[in-house]
Amino acid sequence: MHAHNKTYRNLAIGISAAICIAAGLSACNKDNNPPQASQKADMRYQLPQGNASFDTAILNFYRTYNTYILYKFSAVDFNYQFSYNLSQPPNANISYVGGPAVVRDGDSIAIQAALDFMNQYWFSFYPEDFKKKYLPQKIMLAALTCNTRYTAATKVYDTPRVNPITVPIEGVDAITLPKIDTAFLTYPLASKLLLKAQLNRIFLKHLMYPMVNTMPVIIPPPTDFFKVSDYTVGGLTKANRYKYGFDTLNGASAPSPYTDILSFLDTICAKPRAALDAYMFTPKVDSLGLMKRKYDILVNYFKNYNIDIQAIGEKQN
Repeated sequence: MHAHNKTYRNLAIGISAAICIAAGLSACNKDNNPPQASQKADMRYQLPQGNASFDTAILNFYRTYNTYILYKFSAVDFNYQFSYNLSQPPNANISYVGGPAVVRDGDSIAIQAALDFMNQYWFSFYPEDFKKKYLPQKIMLAALTCNTRYTAATKVYDTPRVNPITVPIEGVDAITLPKIDTAFLTYPLASKLLLKAQLNRIFLKHLMYPMVNTMPVIIPPPTDFFKVSDYTVGGLTKANRYKYGFDTLNGASAPSPYTDILSFLDTICAKPRAALDAYMFTPKVDSLGLMKRKYDILVNYFKNYNIDIQAIGEKQN
């Protein structure tokens, strides 16, 4: 969502909040208790959703960034404007639908751990003014998320609770974190680092490539990035792809420009610079210097927004 759209979407809330802040909380509430946002009729979602200490942190986050963090939400909230629609069965010849469905909302016992994770592995990489403008409207915390299945024979939907989704899910106005359950309290570091890379990459993708093509682009992708490699080249292999400036392939062909830039973001968000220098950028592997050139374009482009995307990859603890 464009910065202006996000600013205007709750204009009445912002005005009333500003009045309260300017006049002092005590002036807005005669008994000197902080006003509860859940009492505001024009608020899209009620906050707080509970009375734990993390609920106060979530409410303060909303007041600062105008972004909801929800651990209780409906299927409508989650599925809003996804490309599939569970009320419309697919073609009769299709047995499976890949769309995700939340089986269980985030477990209360893991919410504080999820907030700590996002602070450390997501929010810390972006400046304050950037977060206020560009964080999604909703961040949803889900415990169990699985793919839906439509069986043509019985013509009913099912959500088998097998192979749970472990990657963040992007919606039109939201990003959903999976696996926010009891096990998240003892999540291994390797799993946290993988989730960190996936979460930041999907957030950056969310800014450059909105899910709905009629929505305005928040951060236009750097055009110079797409001028480096030849996207018509063929006969590529896993061994020679770096020579042509590609981190991923489409069979033996070059990836699409879209896939290409997201693949670079995947790598940058996951690996420290030393690991890239040790292999991907060596003269033997990157013989034409195309990988390094595309990397430099991408990293320098985000510096215009005061974001060091390589710092995401450097974070390994």
